[in-house]
Amino acid sequence: MEKKTNPHVGHRQRMREKVLKDNNLKAYSDHNILEMLLFYAIPRGDTNELAHRLIDTFGSVSAVFDADISQLTQVSGVGESTAVLLKLIPSVMQRYYESKMSCPGRITCINDAVNYFKTKFFGENTESIYLLCMNNDGKILKFSRIGSGNVDFTSADPRSIMQEMLLSKATTAIIAHNHPSGICAPSTADVNATQQISKLMASINTTLIDHIIIAGNDYFSFASNEKFRACFSYDSSDVFTGYRNKEKTEAVK
Repeated sequence: MEKKTNPHVGHRQRMREKVLKDNNLKAYSDHNILEMLLFYAIPRGDTNELAHRLIDTFGSVSAVFDADISQLTQVSGVGESTAVLLKLIPSVMQRYYESKMSCPGRITCINDAVNYFKTKFFGENTESIYLLCMNNDGKILKFSRIGSGNVDFTSADPRSIMQEMLLSKATTAIIAHNHPSGICAPSTADVNATQQISKLMASINTTLIDHIIIAGNDYFSFASNEKFRACFSYDSSDVFTGYRNKEKTEAVK
């Protein structure tokens, strides 16, 4: 009787060779990409089945990477080493993105600010609020996290804002928070927080230039939208006018 050949023999090597030949992963499905990644955590065994199981459990490859280690290790076949590898992916991607999109220490327009904040929010699944302290020329003096959860004046911690501005000797600032839901439209709380933080900064002779909402690849800039210009306690002709230069800005309508 003829002995059957195991179809899985050499499978990993064939996949590696195909990736080297194609030089990209565009033609690969999510579970195939995850399968190959798992090669490096699981030296032997069928990682294809595990890749399917992970995606079936969490719903998508991005949800797999976003899952907690405790959630990952509950999936049959996932040990601590595998879970750590999977959790490294968003952090590595964030560092890569931050390096690739890094700002040269100065914010000169809305696009600069958006690109800067996108790298900071990459991979975050909960709402966070950040403060970017600058001088009048847009030079970055300090970047700090000032709150989390739903954005309002309380969660943004007014004392932290004042302290960061004074300690960094900043004269201008941009605040930003993320909408993990993927919808970047501002809420009433976002509008109120912008007005209150702007007034707070004005009280210490500093200026809030913009409030940016990041939602995945989308964003909303309060300063670029005429409807919300009144949120800011400054005359646009006086401070950092180049920031809103329409030739440099892709304003959200």
